[in-house]
Amino acid sequence: MVDRLTAREVKLDEQCEVVAKLILSMRQVYSDATARQRALLETIIGASLWYIPKPVRAWTGKISVGALQAFHPESGIGNPRLSEEHVYPRKIAARLLLTDPALTGLSLAQQFRATYGRVHLITPEENKAVQRYQRVDVFSTPDAAYSAAGINLVELSDHLLPKVKKRNREVIESILSRSVPPNDAAQ
Repeated sequence: MVDRLTAREVKLDEQCEVVAKLILSMRQVYSDATARQRALLETIIGASLWYIPKPVRAWTGKISVGALQAFHPESGIGNPRLSEEHVYPRKIAARLLLTDPALTGLSLAQQFRATYGRVHLITPEENKAVQRYQRVDVFSTPDAAYSAAGINLVELSDHLLPKVKKRNREVIESILSRSVPPNDAAQ
């Protein structure tokens, strides 16, 4: 297991190094490009971020209340699914990287592990809903995007995630009872 994890981290470092070199070589083209051309270059770099292997610790430890509700045994959903939703949209990350004057392969790997490669667990429907708030022209922060989409995220410890996936009623209800805002609890 350790060897696989080490190999994954080495691959992440190697891919970040080459993507950083690609970004650096594109800087002048990006600088001289029209807005439409810049959008294309951001899409290309954003796509390259998709192919970098997820960090060993990609999950932020946050799950949506909607996902917890979907996994409740009485949800009426036969086969609930989780979507690993990137906290930072790839196109936004690409734009920031294309203008980062201190970019190196090492800094990209660090940023990828800390920010750009991190995911929250939400429902596929929530994933679609948040996308409109993650567009370059409207995105400000990840929290603002989730809030605008009506997605409430809660902390979930690693050891409880498998119990949620197995639809453990007690665990899910316990987490949901802590995540309901006080003014909603009385309704």
